Amino acid sequence: MIDRTPSRELREDLWVFPMDYPIKLIGNAGTELHGAVVEILVKHFPDFDEATLAVQPSRTGKYHSITAQLRFEELEQVHALYADLAACPLIKTSL
Repeated sequence: MIDRTPSRELREDLWVFPMDYPIKLIGNAGTELHGAVVEILVKHFPDFDEATLAVQPSRTGKYHSITAQLRFEELEQVHALYADLAACPLIKTSL
């Protein structure tokens, strides 16, 4: 079984809030992945604009990389978002 809990081994002491933060998510290509990502992002950022997502297919088309630019106001937001992303079975990797 894969451990999908977020790592706490981050240099949180170097982070200054509020901050702009790019996030990249990778999963199997398809509308389900896109919908799940949008649902999670809107939960944490109610004003998030889905049109700002950048979707890049892999060379074979099997996977999609979804990139979003987010504005975090506090550390707890980061941990809550990554916990929800880790819990989503459609998302294989969160960077």
